[in-house]
Amino acid sequence: MKAWLVGLGLLPLLLAGCGQASSNGATNSTVQYDAALVSQGRTLFSTTCYVCHGKNGQGNTGPALWGPNSSVQGFSQFSDLEQFIQANMPQNNPGSLSPTQALAAASFLWKQNHRHGS
Repeated sequence: MKAWLVGLGLLPLLLAGCGQASSNGATNSTVQYDAALVSQGRTLFSTTCYVCHGKNGQGNTGPALWGPNSSVQGFSQFSDLEQFIQANMPQNNPGSLSPTQALAAASFLWKQNHRHGS
């Protein structure tokens, strides 16, 4: 009974990580998902990123971005992934993505990796 009550008390904390993806510039980001950002990131991936990272994120000339060999798993903080994308992607024109595009791409990739917080 006591364990059940403790578990029930933790439920709001577990649910707090769901919703919209936004780092708000925080270095210790608890990611929440915004459906519009994830959708924008999915569109960006399917029009730009897939060339190097594969249609299904499996990797091509660039590393896998989701699945068992995902390079995204190497980022422990959402904001680090967002900043990396902003500064380094796409490979043929680094830094050309707007901050919103970088946020959208990071949101999509974080969600594809089933990561709901840091």
